[in-house]
Amino acid sequence: IIYILFWVGPFGDEPEFRIDPNLCGNCILTYDQRYLDESDAVIIHFTEAFIDKIPDPKRRKSHQMFAFYSTESPYAISTYRGFRFEDMQYYFNWTITYRRDSSIYMPFVELNKHNGVFNGETKHSYGEIIVQNIIERKQNSPYIALWMAGNCAITQGAVQRKYLIGAMEMYGLTVDKYGKCFNRVAPEGSEYFTFAAKYKFYLAFENAEHCRDYITEKLWSNSYEAGLVPVVWGPTRADIEAIAPKDSFIFYEDFQNGMAVVNYLKYLDRNPLEYRKYFNWRVQQPTPAQYMMVEHGPQYQRDVGMCKMCRLLWEKRRYNNVTSVVPSIHNWLIQNEASECVQEQFLPFLHL
Repeated sequence: IIYILFWVGPFGDEPEFRIDPNLCGNCILTYDQRYLDESDAVIIHFTEAFIDKIPDPKRRKSHQMFAFYSTESPYAISTYRGFRFEDMQYYFNWTITYRRDSSIYMPFVELNKHNGVFNGETKHSYGEIIVQNIIERKQNSPYIALWMAGNCAITQGAVQRKYLIGAMEMYGLTVDKYGKCFNRVAPEGSEYFTFAAKYKFYLAFENAEHCRDYITEKLWSNSYEAGLVPVVWGPTRADIEAIAPKDSFIFYEDFQNGMAVVNYLKYLDRNPLEYRKYFNWRVQQPTPAQYMMVEHGPQYQRDVGMCKMCRLLWEKRRYNNVTSVVPSIHNWLIQNEASECVQEQFLPFLHL
């Protein structure tokens, strides 16, 4: 058995990550710090990454891999919170984030429900009848667009998306708004999917702009899993296309301004056949070769997340050939990021 210790769970949670022993190796994830010495890997969430909060490097075993974990954007970490991790030079071996160039890639879809559109037994989520059922729930529905937001103005991206969506409402888009920002609580878990089914579009606007690969649950569970067409703002088109199903989303920046987006959404609302094209990817179950993010049942497993970590640790134990170090976690976080991703000041609005 290999133990993986999550030093302190992210934001006080202790999420369960799937590690199939047959596919990944026999690894146990624990949140019990008493397992420090027995663990082959120690995961540190970015909020704990201070020398006085984490395992003393002097106590570290020679075979142990220390990993930096984050699901937040560089803006939220470095600009908003001011974390620079200056006392963390050469401390970490691995990075675990949503960025595809991480040591261990942890896309948000990995956190989606099991046996849904993308994870586990997925075949029940594909087919002509499935698509027909999704469409029927929206017919004659007065609800066009859904938006949920808990970050109202904490990050500059959150301020900007609020402005952009406000402009779209001004141009005549009816948006149903939920979340802490609007003091309206949307149903959670499986109840969310029933609740959201009547909407045609989900405004998958991230709270950061052009941060590499920062594509969250807004696209995965809030939109695709619930049968809504995502209208995406925040990531670049190239980053979405790398992981999202083909022709499954509407990209805000493809349009000249917010009015053009609204006009297109209204056009789709009036033209069911055109709207339905955004579900063509669900007519037939894709293979993992066609689409890297779909994992079908027990015979496939994305090489990401805790499964990948477990495989790497077993490889290291067998051959002692897995080693690396991150000289500066701060530099790694912000290198090659667009200026608007880590901006200190609010830049003039673009694409209004």
